[in-house]
Amino acid sequence: MPLIKVHLRQGRSQQDKDAMAAGIQSALVEVLGIPDADRYQLFTEYGEQDFRHTEAYLGLSYSPRLVMIEITIVEGRDDELKKALLAAVSQNLVSVGVVGPDDVFVMVYEIGRACVSFGQGLAQRAQ
Repeated sequence: MPLIKVHLRQGRSQQDKDAMAAGIQSALVEVLGIPDADRYQLFTEYGEQDFRHTEAYLGLSYSPRLVMIEITIVEGRDDELKKALLAAVSQNLVSVGVVGPDDVFVMVYEIGRACVSFGQGLAQRAQ
């Protein structure tokens, strides 16, 4: 059920976005064990005036290639698994050359099982 939102500056190639999509999905499959068919990704591009961030923070230096990724998952996974997901997303994106190691900003959000519908107004994951 993960819903992925990728925020980035305008001008990235379709190949870059495809590589990001694949790298994020691969991390979700490998770390969380979700089926590959469980893919919901949104890419939003921003002009320079609408994509603002600090140049450096917590010992990191951000470049114009910075991407901000939001991952919404169903609650219940422990912190170690979420940390492993953060590491895998970053490693996958860096390894395909679409960003540098400091340029992967990720936030994970958890929601209850009754808080999502895949369609028909049903909470398919609620037990």
